[in-house]
Amino acid sequence: MAVAARRERERTARREAILDAAEELVVSEGYHGLRMDAVADAVELSKGTLYLYFANKDALCAAVATRFIDTFIPFIESAVDEAPSGLDKIGALLHAQYRFTQENPQHFRFALGWLSAGQTIDDSSEAFQTYRARVGQVLSILVSALQQGQRDGSIRKDIDPLNQAVQIWTSFIGVVLVGVNRESMEQRIPAPVDLGRLVPLHVDSVLRALASEGAS
Repeated sequence: MAVAARRERERTARREAILDAAEELVVSEGYHGLRMDAVADAVELSKGTLYLYFANKDALCAAVATRFIDTFIPFIESAVDEAPSGLDKIGALLHAQYRFTQENPQHFRFALGWLSAGQTIDDSSEAFQTYRARVGQVLSILVSALQQGQRDGSIRKDIDPLNQAVQIWTSFIGVVLVGVNRESMEQRIPAPVDLGRLVPLHVDSVLRALASEGAS
């Protein structure tokens, strides 16, 4: 039993070391720099040994993304918990999400790089299923806020909470993309636009679209 426990601790420690190395590569090189051979070299493992822990790049990406989401979820839960109505919770969540991406831009750039890689994702690994469950947790926070708003009268009753949650989440990706690349975007827009106002304008538009008649 002692030998088995020691081996399990060693395996867990090695997996964490692999993820530490992968995160460092994500920060320095982005999604495309997250190569399996580069990770193997960073932790002084053979590529074959690395594949015993993560069967492919998608499995490794999923584990890295899960780590990121595990720091993101408490951040938005805290913001949502402090908001009184369902509509207020949506606003608080969006502002918190934006603050998080400003403080951790590498998380967003990695997620966007993986999402837009144009490749078929292998979702068969346990790591990917864990990641998918975390995405479900984020969506459930949005859905719960929308449902609360429908109950407390702050949000329209004619919307479908799940579909609306996905729409809110995905539409905000564009706003965040501008935020983490503001200087580059300012170079491209041939007008004196204050991109710092983009988030409050977007959040206001979302809340106006969701608000029930008479909601403040």
